[in-house]
Amino acid sequence: MKQVFMPLVLVILFGSLCRADSPFFKEFFAMDTATKDAEHPTPDSQAIIVKELGFTGMSWTGFDQFAELKNALQTNGLKLYAVYFWGTIEKEGFQIQPGLAEALEIMKGNEYFLWLTINSQAWKSDEPESYPQALTLIRNVADQALPYGVKVALYPHAGCWLDKTEQAYQLAQDSGKPNVGISFNLCHWLKVDGPEMNLDLLIRKVKPKLFVVTLNGAEPPGDWDKLIQPLDKGTYDLKPLLTTLKSVGYTGPVGLQGYGIQEPVKEHLPRSMQTWKEWVSSLSSYEPIRVTTDDLSAFREPTGTWYPAGDAISDPQNEALLASLPGVGVLINGKDGKTNHLITKEEWGDVEVHIEFMVPKGSNSGVYFQGRYEIQVLDSWGVTEPKHSDCGGIYQRWHEEPGIPDDQRGYEGRPPRVNASRPPGVWQSFDVIFKAPRFDADGKKIANAQFVRVVHNGIVVHENQELTGPTRASLFNDEAPKGPMMLQGDHGPVAYRNFWIRPLTEP
Repeated sequence: MKQVFMPLVLVILFGSLCRADSPFFKEFFAMDTATKDAEHPTPDSQAIIVKELGFTGMSWTGFDQFAELKNALQTNGLKLYAVYFWGTIEKEGFQIQPGLAEALEIMKGNEYFLWLTINSQAWKSDEPESYPQALTLIRNVADQALPYGVKVALYPHAGCWLDKTEQAYQLAQDSGKPNVGISFNLCHWLKVDGPEMNLDLLIRKVKPKLFVVTLNGAEPPGDWDKLIQPLDKGTYDLKPLLTTLKSVGYTGPVGLQGYGIQEPVKEHLPRSMQTWKEWVSSLSSYEPIRVTTDDLSAFREPTGTWYPAGDAISDPQNEALLASLPGVGVLINGKDGKTNHLITKEEWGDVEVHIEFMVPKGSNSGVYFQGRYEIQVLDSWGVTEPKHSDCGGIYQRWHEEPGIPDDQRGYEGRPPRVNASRPPGVWQSFDVIFKAPRFDADGKKIANAQFVRVVHNGIVVHENQELTGPTRASLFNDEAPKGPMMLQGDHGPVAYRNFWIRPLTEP
């Protein structure tokens, strides 16, 4: 899409809207594929050079020397991010690489990832009968990892049964395990899907389960010598990927892939680190603001019965309600879903917004831009012909004048192009570029508000949709250059998380 906005360099220090201390790209680790050569054969020697160059830690392949690696990293004040291992699915059952139980004992009490790739001799990934067996394997690994506090990141790998990022995402969703997510691996994505695929939309789709990202320099198409290079080499532009990661609020770790690079580690690794620092610095003005969902401090009183939680799930006793898990990061609108709207203290004009939400069966909410223009949130799973009132729709305006039949009061509602809804009880996302109405010096409106783009679960459902005024049940009846964001809280149970806003301005 043509770029219509530029970053507004703005530092906002307002309660829990944080931006001065950027949370993005703080953790950059080296995969052992990038650290091992004849001069650095041992965990100790690899940890030392990783420390010297400023990486925050390492990942590891397999379980050999695993305890030695952990000790080497701890000695150097580094973090162990992930261990890569395999599982296989066959018609008679599944197998897991030996050594997992011992590795979990070593990983106990720390936040690590198990990088799980899945192979099969019996099936290709598109054979439907293989899918339940893969889920059985994933759930088994997840259940083993959970008591140790370890997450499982499914690792799409070219040439394996699990080779596509979207396939990994669907498996993570269908597993029903909160400690299961995915890894996005640039080189494997380039090999399997190719650069012609819209990477921006893919990242926006998989963000709710995106645990870790790996990247490298690349020059597609080609074999691995082209697709895996140091960061300072290759023609593939990685900055759009980093920009997208920022816009969706990804603050997780980024790993450097180095498989097959023929240069000595002491030559290519420093160049990759230098290039990484330059990229991060060049993107420093592209800074979304986090609207905290750890507590209610970003919202105006009264906030009713909204409360923070570590996660939300469908209530096992009542599918029309939500239950919560301990912790923070998610806001839920009470036990019955009938409470106040959440209205931000801060106000905005043109914005790029990422927000994630969950509704149980039959529930309803809405995200209001400037408190006036609603993108509908609804359990629309299975709807074949979506309306403006379905999830992702731009809600209708409303004639309040007396004497108009009820079936003629609604107008200007826009249905989504397609129904991109996921099942109830599953996290979903909106990514929206919104343009505020324009006014002249006398306060007369000279341009309508506009939803420039609305992306629902990684699928574009609206583009360039103007609004002549506030939609029904808005916070205000007038229009203005700025306004608060509002999350509807009185139409049924809903949970929100990962709320990021980036102010925008025209060039």
